[in-house]
Amino acid sequence: LESVVELFIERKEEKINADLQVVDNNYFDRSDGNIRGLIATVAADQIVRLIMDPQDPSQVRPSVFNDNVRVYLSKKNQINRKIIASAISDKNAQFWYLNNGITMTCDSFAYQVGQRAPVVSLTNVQIVNGGQTSNALFEAYKEEPEKVKNALILTRIYETKTRAISTDIAESTNSQTPINTRYLRSNDEVQKNLEESFRDLGLFYE
Repeated sequence: LESVVELFIERKEEKINADLQVVDNNYFDRSDGNIRGLIATVAADQIVRLIMDPQDPSQVRPSVFNDNVRVYLSKKNQINRKIIASAISDKNAQFWYLNNGITMTCDSFAYQVGQRAPVVSLTNVQIVNGGQTSNALFEAYKEEPEKVKNALILTRIYETKTRAISTDIAESTNSQTPINTRYLRSNDEVQKNLEESFRDLGLFYE
């Protein structure tokens, strides 16, 4: 019965095939049994084209996020506003270093080994982590397409036909402990100086 249900679900889901061009030779490939991985740097507009609805280029096709456990929180969300601002800023060359990147799963991927800037062909691809980033880049592209083209993003692609592994990847890459924005201030130089000053007085500053 379970296999019959899965068959109906698979028939209803849209299979998305896509191509992504890697930046120069910035990629690393490895495999372990029934799973294979590719870590690569791609231009941000490549992600935009991947998630763009071919019937309506002004919209994102939601089916590419079917396996993503999070729904896009819109550009009104504080974090997403920062991602958009970072992608279209004059310092967007730093985007690769400031963003966690995007994780995808697919049934298979293929590219010309040893070639510079190879095109990776993906079969039945899903973005399982990085939905906020992908959608934010889409919003940024609508505002400043030329600037978004200059931004680069780290992309992890995992090939597996085993549904359980795909689910594990989706769950594990979305299971970070939530961090409150105020906690990020703990590494601020002023806070560190205060901590040292209080320590000299025999006090612990939190």
